[in-house]
Amino acid sequence: MDLNKGESEGIFFNREESASVQMKRKGTIFLAAGLFIIFAGLAFFLFRHPTYPEKVEKLRVGVAANPICALIYVAHQQGFFKRHGLDVTIESYPAGAYAVDDLLSGKVDVAAAAESVLALWGFKRKDLRGIGTISASDTVEVIARKDHGIEKPEDLKGKLVGVPRGTVNDFFLSVFLSINNIRLGEVRMVDLKPDEIVTALSEGKIDAAVNFTLFVDEIKKRLADKVLSWPAQGGRNFYFLLFTREELVKTRPNVIAALLKGVLEAETFVKKHEKEVQDIMKNILGIDQVTLMNTWSKTRFLVRLDQDLLTLMEDEGRWAIKSKLVDAETIPDYSTFLYLEGLRKIKPEAVGISH
Repeated sequence: MDLNKGESEGIFFNREESASVQMKRKGTIFLAAGLFIIFAGLAFFLFRHPTYPEKVEKLRVGVAANPICALIYVAHQQGFFKRHGLDVTIESYPAGAYAVDDLLSGKVDVAAAAESVLALWGFKRKDLRGIGTISASDTVEVIARKDHGIEKPEDLKGKLVGVPRGTVNDFFLSVFLSINNIRLGEVRMVDLKPDEIVTALSEGKIDAAVNFTLFVDEIKKRLADKVLSWPAQGGRNFYFLLFTREELVKTRPNVIAALLKGVLEAETFVKKHEKEVQDIMKNILGIDQVTLMNTWSKTRFLVRLDQDLLTLMEDEGRWAIKSKLVDAETIPDYSTFLYLEGLRKIKPEAVGISH
């Protein structure tokens, strides 16, 4: 009897101990689940509400009102600049060259423009610096009025051709004429801004023009079958480049780094969300899908400093001397105008300059 009693008591105590262990296990599970919910909620909050640096630097950036500057607009609109401690103000211009004018006069801190602007200003100013491209494009076109007797490139001889002198459009006009065996002196150039060209050609004040696709599309809308156009670049890209002054590079390198980080994030965002970015750009620029895609399809969005950029600037420098746009006999060492260290520290593989 005593054995049976002890046996039954042992069973009772074992059951009691098992229930206690089960309760502890349940408590542990509930605690783990609670902690998981708390951390998941915290992670969700941080993801939806990213933290930003306490110190914010103000930066004024001038860009062309053109899809080729999408990385700047997207980085600003998506908060990438803010994430890296920049309070950026965007100023839009008909063309990048005018943003550089304001950079030189101190109205903006950074400007986005074609590399040819740096190639030409390099003869006069030693304090400009290119810090990284934002796009590579084949969007320069020659457009001509058929009702002015122009059906083929050779018909441009003796005609009035509108072109912003000293710009990438001017450079590629010379390329186009050379490809078609037309000497520069055989056309009469009229110095006009890109937006002025639209009006002048539409009103018949000039016979032809060289302009970016965005402006060419507007002319085609106005004149329809009265005009025809040809690609001007011969398959060679030009680059939109971020410019600043040497002073900013030396005194605020952290700002340059933050700017580059912002556009690099935008580069990745464009690759992953291309349709969303296209909608963003249509809204910002007030253009339709067809107009946007005519430029978009000829543009690659990339943040780099490559040898092709340097080679193109050297070719543009020699062209400027030959065309007597500058009073010089030799081109500057353009490699000294490119600030490589900023991009190299952030993304070394994006820097491909060999000298």
